[in-house]
Amino acid sequence: MSRAHMRRIATRIRAFFPAAIRRTLPREVGVFEITLSESLRLNRHYRKKRKPANVLSFRYSERYGEILVCPEVIRREARVMGHSYDIHMTWMIVHGMLHVAGVHHEKSRVAAERTDRLEKRTLKQLMVH
Repeated sequence: MSRAHMRRIATRIRAFFPAAIRRTLPREVGVFEITLSESLRLNRHYRKKRKPANVLSFRYSERYGEILVCPEVIRREARVMGHSYDIHMTWMIVHGMLHVAGVHHEKSRVAAERTDRLEKRTLKQLMVH
């Protein structure tokens, strides 16, 4: 997926989020692909996990945040889950954008369920439009 295509997806995703979440997103969110080794290194450093991440999100300010996606991990997960690569990549960008907006599923079961509903609703709306 090209950088321009991922940027267009991120822009479209923003439009389908509830207003309260849109207000918390940085003005600009960059989406970049990283290699498997970069994903492993960053996931170890920032999350203390010993495996590569599918998506990592960083919010630097009210103006800018970044989403780093690892196509190798996402492609593998898509195969296992029976999704197309494009759908799974879009899902991971949605997931990353929610993190950049301050929505964190790790806080509790309720937060995880809320995040899951938001992701599914956003993906459904994206697929229809």
